[in-house]
Amino acid sequence: MKVARQKMSLFVAFLSLFSVLLSVSPSYAKDLVQGKRYTLLIAGLDHDGTSKDPDRRTDAHTDALVLLSSKLGSGVVNAVHIPRDTRVYVPHEGYTKINGVYLLRGRKGLSTAVSTLTGIPIDDVLVMDFARFRHALSLVPRMPFTLDRPVMAPEGDVHLSVGTHVLSPAEALAVVRFRHEPLGDIGRVHRQERFMRSAVDVASKLPYGLFVQVMKTLDSQVTDQDIQIAYALVHPVIEYHAHSVPGNFSVGPGVSYWLPDQRGMSAIAALVLHHEEGIPAFSAWHSRALAVDADDGRDRSH
Repeated sequence: MKVARQKMSLFVAFLSLFSVLLSVSPSYAKDLVQGKRYTLLIAGLDHDGTSKDPDRRTDAHTDALVLLSSKLGSGVVNAVHIPRDTRVYVPHEGYTKINGVYLLRGRKGLSTAVSTLTGIPIDDVLVMDFARFRHALSLVPRMPFTLDRPVMAPEGDVHLSVGTHVLSPAEALAVVRFRHEPLGDIGRVHRQERFMRSAVDVASKLPYGLFVQVMKTLDSQVTDQDIQIAYALVHPVIEYHAHSVPGNFSVGPGVSYWLPDQRGMSAIAALVLHHEEGIPAFSAWHSRALAVDADDGRDRSH
């Protein structure tokens, strides 16, 4: 009888603990961080373990980089896209393209380099490769996407014509990778702006359980707390603004870089961080830079 009572007590205790765990919902996590600014760096590796190309199987360059930033609970999300050829300075290494920093310094070094470049503090880093990207997209509804030019995968297994498509995971990967066009990587960044807008819209409609599954599929290193805060970042999304690092192509012999305009980037950072009142009026040059680099819903890759 005593043993039975002990078993019953343990069972009751277990039920009590389970009910407490269930009560720690996404909304509760959101309440804990309400009003906090949170910035997530998303890094897409140019890596495919299933590729026939041996270089692709070992590559770890970050050829897609985007910051998502929001004051949690505000419903306003800002995205800052970073061209892969952007020149940055890495201590003890010198100047290099930002897509090679992850290889040199890992997640922490990449976070530091991006934060230094943009002037925006970073809370977490999410790193994915081709396989994780495709797998994650297979879990969510397919996205309609409009192309202003034909797009194809370098491997030749995906061909998309001009017009609107409902993208499969493989087609979505081709869309964000394609850059054989007049503006090269800058054209790709503008297309990635529109793709990320659609992806965030999809994420904002996912139930919490599926959102968790997608996040852990994208990056196995994300923690439960990371996921709860990321969920709060995109629930809800009322306004979405996209920008890319302003600058220009380098000229002359040697390595080709995207040379960032730090004054223009500082202006964008001020907008992202809601410090508009603390910066002077933009010059005509900066007004044009912001207008060109902000996402207005068009694919400017032509």
